[in-house]
Amino acid sequence: MKRPWMVLFAIVLCAGLIAGCATANSIQSARAQLAKAKDAGAVWSAPFDFYAAEAYLEKAVKSAEVGDSKQASVFANQSKDYSAKALASVGGGAK
Repeated sequence: MKRPWMVLFAIVLCAGLIAGCATANSIQSARAQLAKAKDAGAVWSAPFDFYAAEAYLEKAVKSAEVGDSKQASVFANQSKDYSAKALASVGGGAK
Protein backbone atom coordinates (compact mmCIF):
# COMPACT_ATOMS: atom_id res chain seq x y z
CA MET A 1 0.00 0.00 0.00
CA LYS A 2 2.90 2.35 0.68
CA ARG A 3 4.43 1.94 -2.77
CA PRO A 4 1.59 3.54 -4.85
CA TRP A 5 1.75 6.67 -2.69
CA MET A 6 5.50 6.92 -3.22
CA VAL A 7 5.09 6.58 -6.98
CA LEU A 8 2.36 9.23 -7.00
CA PHE A 9 4.54 11.54 -4.90
CA ALA A 10 7.48 11.05 -7.26
CA ILE A 11 5.32 11.86 -10.30
CA VAL A 12 3.93 15.02 -8.70
CA LEU A 13 7.41 16.11 -7.64
CA CYS A 14 8.81 15.60 -11.15
CA ALA A 15 5.91 17.50 -12.72
CA GLY A 16 6.47 20.41 -10.35
CA LEU A 17 10.18 20.54 -11.09
CA ILE A 18 9.58 20.45 -14.84
CA ALA A 19 7.04 23.28 -14.61
CA GLY A 20 9.50 25.35 -12.58
CA CYS A 21 12.28 24.83 -15.12
CA ALA A 22 9.99 25.75 -17.99
CA THR A 23 9.02 28.95 -16.20
CA ALA A 24 12.64 29.87 -15.55
CA ASN A 25 13.50 29.26 -19.20
CA SER A 26 10.54 31.36 -20.32
CA ILE A 27 11.56 34.25 -18.07
CA GLN A 28 15.16 34.04 -19.25
CA SER A 29 14.00 34.05 -22.87
CA ALA A 30 11.83 37.13 -22.23
CA ARG A 31 14.76 38.84 -20.52
CA ALA A 32 17.00 38.16 -23.53
CA GLN A 33 14.35 39.45 -25.96
CA LEU A 34 13.97 42.63 -23.90
CA ALA A 35 17.75 43.13 -23.90
CA LYS A 36 17.76 42.83 -27.70
CA ALA A 37 15.05 45.46 -27.98
CA LYS A 38 16.94 47.76 -25.62
CA ASP A 39 20.18 47.33 -27.58
CA ALA A 40 18.31 48.15 -30.79
CA GLY A 41 17.09 51.45 -29.35
CA ALA A 42 13.49 50.56 -28.61
CA VAL A 43 13.55 52.72 -25.48
CA TRP A 44 13.44 55.76 -27.76
CA SER A 45 11.80 54.37 -30.91
CA ALA A 46 9.02 52.29 -29.34
CA PRO A 47 8.74 53.34 -25.71
CA PHE A 48 5.23 51.97 -25.10
CA ASP A 49 6.09 48.48 -26.33
CA PHE A 50 9.45 48.49 -24.57
CA TYR A 51 8.10 49.58 -21.18
CA ALA A 52 5.11 47.23 -21.47
CA ALA A 53 7.52 44.36 -22.09
CA GLU A 54 9.59 45.45 -19.10
CA ALA A 55 6.51 45.63 -16.86
CA TYR A 56 5.27 42.20 -17.94
CA LEU A 57 8.72 40.74 -17.30
CA GLU A 58 8.68 42.19 -13.78
CA LYS A 59 5.22 40.69 -13.21
CA ALA A 60 6.47 37.32 -14.47
CA VAL A 61 9.39 37.37 -12.05
CA LYS A 62 7.14 38.31 -9.12
CA SER A 63 4.64 35.59 -10.03
CA ALA A 64 7.42 33.01 -10.21
CA GLU A 65 8.72 34.12 -6.81
CA VAL A 66 5.37 33.41 -5.16
CA GLY A 67 5.08 30.06 -6.95
CA ASP A 68 2.46 30.86 -9.58
CA SER A 69 4.33 29.32 -12.49
CA LYS A 70 1.32 29.29 -14.82
CA GLN A 71 0.76 33.04 -14.50
CA ALA A 72 4.50 33.69 -14.65
CA SER A 73 4.63 31.88 -17.98
CA VAL A 74 1.70 33.94 -19.30
CA PHE A 75 3.37 37.21 -18.26
CA ALA A 76 6.71 36.11 -19.74
CA ASN A 77 5.01 35.37 -23.07
CA GLN A 78 3.32 38.76 -23.05
CA SER A 79 6.69 40.36 -22.36
CA LYS A 80 8.20 38.52 -25.32
CA ASP A 81 5.34 39.67 -27.55
CA TYR A 82 5.80 43.32 -26.61
CA SER A 83 9.57 43.03 -27.00
CA ALA A 84 9.07 41.58 -30.47
CA LYS A 85 6.75 44.47 -31.38
CA ALA A 86 9.30 46.98 -30.11
CA LEU A 87 12.08 45.27 -32.02
CA ALA A 88 10.00 45.20 -35.20
CA SER A 89 9.22 48.90 -34.98
CA VAL A 90 12.91 49.69 -34.53
CA GLY A 91 13.90 47.74 -37.57
CA GLY A 92 14.50 44.25 -36.35
CA GLY A 93 17.87 44.19 -34.70
CA ALA A 94 20.72 45.86 -32.90
CA LYS A 95 22.51 48.57 -34.81
